[in-house]
Parts: sequence; structure tokens; C-alpha cells
Amino acid sequence: DLYRKLRNSLSEYTLEKYKRKLSLQRTNYIGNEIRTDGYYYHFTINNTVVYFLYKNGIILCAHSYSGQDLNLIEEEMVRIYPEIRKQKDGWGVFVVDGNKIEYEMWNASTGVSLPTIRCWGYIENDRTLRFTESHFSDMDKTYYDDEVWHFKQFDNKPDSTNVYIK
Repeated sequence: DLYRKLRNSLSEYTLEKYKRKLSLQRTNYIGNEIRTDGYYYHFTINNTVVYFLYKNGIILCAHSYSGQDLNLIEEEMVRIYPEIRKQKDGWGVFVVDGNKIEYEMWNASTGVSLPTIRCWGYIENDRTLRFTESHFSDMDKTYYDDEVWHFKQFDNKPDSTNVYIK
């Protein structure tokens, strides 16, 4: 019947979106161009986006938070991290080559599937990153912007253990 066909199609679609692989390979980060003992954050108009970068080459977008008070955001981060780590959305890998940085992660911002976003930028110093180009895998468009990420040391940084990246 139609209901069973629709349910099976949705199940296959859901399964396929979670099988999508990253094209950027994970490599351990052994340099000193960036900091890994805290998080980088980026202010938007009303929100703050937080990213953790790890020595094993993993990056995690640890959510977008309302407001710009980093103390409140840190409290919320610690509270919701057990849920964030279960989701594929936001996990990815990064690579540093001299003063250039690139990352790719799964990103559900389009709301339809689980595409990847790949971003390129440069390192101003170990506390400031600038991302100038991004591309979503499910769109045929590259965006050019100037996102500035700032670093904040954070003793309560979660580990990078996840089931999506080996």
C-alpha cells in the first residue's frame, strides 16, 4: 500500500543521509598555529557559534547559542554536551597547512538532509581565525564571507570521542 511505500522510502532516505562521508581526511594536528585548549567562537547578529578543535584533527560545532555572554554560553554548553555528542550534525575534521585552515563537517542547517559544509580560511594568529569561503555539498554554490573566530581558553572542554569519525 501507499503508506508502506512512503514509510520505506523515508527510512531509506534517512539511512542514506547518515551514510554520507566526509571528503576531507582526518589527520592529527601537530602544529602550534592554533590553540586546542579551549574553543573558538563566532558572533552573529543575535547568536554565538562555538567550535572545538582537537589535536586529533576533529572539529565539533558545539551549537549556536542565543546572545553573546560567554559565561552563560559555557554553562549551557556543559549542560547540553551529552546530547550534542550523540548527533552527527556538527562533527567534522580540519586541516592546517601553514597559515591556511580548512574544515568539513556534517551540517543540518538546510533542514532537508545532512549535507556537509566545507570552509576555507586563514590563521591570523593562534587566537584569531578568518573563514572566507564555504560550500554546502547539497548546493551548487560557494559563499564568500569574512567570519572571524576568536579563541577562549576553556578548562571544561569535552573530549572528541564520537561514533562518526574514526
